Amino acid sequence: MHVSPRSSSRHVSLALIASLAITMSGCEELMKQLPAGSERYVQMGASVGTAVMNRPTFTEADEERMAQENAAKYDQEHKLWDDPLLDAYLSDIVQRLVAVAHPRPFTYRIRVVNDASINAFTFGGGLLYANAGLLARMENEAQLAMVLGHEIAHVTESHVTKGIEGTYGIQVLGQLAAEGAAASGKVTLPPALLQKTYEYSMKAAVSGHGRANESEADVIGLEYLVKAGYDPREAPKTFEQLLKEYGDQGAVENFFYGDHPTNKARIEKLTALVRSKYSADLQSGKLLVNTEEFTQRTRELVLNVGKLDYERKRLKTAAAMFERAVQAKGTDPVPHYYLGKIALESASGADGARRAIGHLATAIKIDDAYAPAYRELGFAFYRLKDKAKAIEAFELYLKLDPQARDADRVRKSIADLKRG
Repeated sequence: MHVSPRSSSRHVSLALIASLAITMSGCEELMKQLPAGSERYVQMGASVGTAVMNRPTFTEADEERMAQENAAKYDQEHKLWDDPLLDAYLSDIVQRLVAVAHPRPFTYRIRVVNDASINAFTFGGGLLYANAGLLARMENEAQLAMVLGHEIAHVTESHVTKGIEGTYGIQVLGQLAAEGAAASGKVTLPPALLQKTYEYSMKAAVSGHGRANESEADVIGLEYLVKAGYDPREAPKTFEQLLKEYGDQGAVENFFYGDHPTNKARIEKLTALVRSKYSADLQSGKLLVNTEEFTQRTRELVLNVGKLDYERKRLKTAAAMFERAVQAKGTDPVPHYYLGKIALESASGADGARRAIGHLATAIKIDDAYAPAYRELGFAFYRLKDKAKAIEAFELYLKLDPQARDADRVRKSIADLKRG
């Protein structure tokens, strides 16, 4: 007899409910109360109910497959940051932390999402993700290691699978057992369930795995940090830096998974742990804070996040990124150019124009063929009502880039200035 998918799903649910009810009640009289024809549902559900009762959690093979399939879906839908040297550097830090972490039989790897927002998450199974915006805001390698240690702790403590089970409960386990057993005689992960696990992971990426699990990941992540040889005093600074120095509080709170007072409590807890549990480690004098490789490998990321922030008109955070880029490499005209643009856009009047001219003059001193700096210099002089210097700057811009997209508009500006 042909059974439709909806009917089949209903039969599985009836079987599961009947079987579990009888199993948990231990009452044979219940059989007599079931509608005629229900016996076959009970028989069908017996094996399903047994599978559920004997399978209280995801196996590690389940978690690995779930993580890999969900990661593949995520990678197709999001733009990743393409920098093999940065990937290798981050992987080295991850492996350093994994070497001292609670063992799980997974191959760990880290990918960077080309997104300026502040976030990091894991699908479980050793697969870690961090947004460019979060990594760019770290001041040193120890702070970066704290972020990665936190995510590794979510993996080692099975927070993803526990969270899925806590969210969907017996329904998920029932589907795992029933659909998997029906298809192959053993538990598998059907597509509908994989979609649920993906949805859970995406929600957890924003709102976390619950306050208790987030707190546990903080504590265990700190443990991994210290065992890997990093200075634990940088752990609370990781969070303090994001809260105190950067804008876009909504994004900050997304990363911190909760309200502002709770985040302060987390910072205080980490600070207290550093002073108590790790006081002896602080006396060793061998704790790592930063490396030259951190500055080298993250500079392009910092510059890119600055551009992304600028495009979204997050001028305060963009300026912070470009200032970091200047500190990392002072011989690049690009961050100075953007700092000039931000000075013009964030302050009206002569003050903003003068600050812009200072940044733009530095960009031109570094590279006198960097055309965009002359265009912004022209606008700055125009604001100061210095028409001669504005015209000179605009003409140099067109000389260096005669095919610029805004060339016609700049020529018109020059003509207007000469007439007026």
